[in-house]
Amino acid sequence: MATAEEDPGPLQPEPGTHGVMPRSAAGWWAIVLSVVGLGSWIVLPVITINFRDIFPITDTALMPIIGLVLVDLAAVVDVLCVTRWKERSTLNIIALVITLPAAVFFSFIVVGEALGGV
Repeated sequence: MATAEEDPGPLQPEPGTHGVMPRSAAGWWAIVLSVVGLGSWIVLPVITINFRDIFPITDTALMPIIGLVLVDLAAVVDVLCVTRWKERSTLNIIALVITLPAAVFFSFIVVGEALGGV
């Protein structure tokens, strides 16, 4: 027969991990990296278009690789944040749902272009 000391009662979620906004530094870093990683695929082509004559390095494979590294880093941090660090806020889950498929898609695109010699 269970006594009062042994009965944990209803299971309570970990404090600070649920809700709309992230409550840990890792959660906020995941959101910031997702915005920067996905935003880089908008900003980097604009930089390439505007500065390709002035800075020839922007017209190389460097810009897609920078975008790929940023979005893949954001996806890894998002996955770790939601699964390993238990930051299950609504914004982190939305960031994961948007960033992870984008990272897979952009990885296939950039690697395919590199293998195809485009």
